[in-house]
Amino acid sequence: MPSRRAGPRDLPLLGERLEALRRDWFARRLDSDPLGFARNARREDQEITGFLAASIAFGRVASIRTSIQRILDALKDRPAAFLERWDERPIPALKHFRHRWVSGEDVEDFLRMVKRAMQAHGSLGALFAAGDGGGDDFVAPLSNFHRNLLSFSSSSTPSRGLKFLLPVPEGGSACKRSHLFLRWMIRTEGFDLGLWTGGRFTPTRLLLPMDTHVHRIARYLGLTRRPAADLAASREATGWLKRLNPEDPVAYDWALSRLGILAECVTERTRRHCERCAVRPVCSASLIPSQGAAAA
Repeated sequence: MPSRRAGPRDLPLLGERLEALRRDWFARRLDSDPLGFARNARREDQEITGFLAASIAFGRVASIRTSIQRILDALKDRPAAFLERWDERPIPALKHFRHRWVSGEDVEDFLRMVKRAMQAHGSLGALFAAGDGGGDDFVAPLSNFHRNLLSFSSSSTPSRGLKFLLPVPEGGSACKRSHLFLRWMIRTEGFDLGLWTGGRFTPTRLLLPMDTHVHRIARYLGLTRRPAADLAASREATGWLKRLNPEDPVAYDWALSRLGILAECVTERTRRHCERCAVRPVCSASLIPSQGAAAA
């Protein structure tokens, strides 16, 4: 729950402005997000493609896109069919692959675990549901999901790269990529895929995927006062958003993240950026004061 000592200065106005921002960015600029790879995939490939794309989504945007496409090329752009027939031997096209500290061998281990999990459970969603004991959010189930995936590994000591691809949210990290993947799988609005339905899969349990961009903007809007983009910051910001939209608190994530990804809101602020921003009236960092502040 959000702290009573902090929060937006004008929650109703923030809700109004976030809705305006959401309308501005609704179903726009899919090219700016790794979700595009899953959205454009065949239905039977969307779950695996989404998991791959979200897991690799760290670093520069251009590098992320290149790395995801290189993996998909290695899987002949048919990941579900490829994994079904794969004999788990090294994939030649990934021999020299590297995305930051994630190697081609890490990706192969990742794919082996996905293949084995799907053979055992039928889908990644079914594996996730098996480890979901409920709760206000998906933090504990995400940790179970990643631990259960790692149980399908042939190695007792996962590499640094593999552990980075499958983080444990209960450790206090925001685990932005993991919560992003859940948003894609569970929400149905806009570009989100809505592949996981029924049972405990509900948008009300989603947390705002918290990276440095979203964290900075969330602080500008009073959604969090946490100094770091961690799990606590994500929970605090989501708590305030839930007051505005109890059934779907992360409905604003697409729009908020576009502000950072597309440099609509930058650290080195300019009047040009602030003037065209829908949330300017409720932003503590705006270079243009609101009418109320100007009149004071």
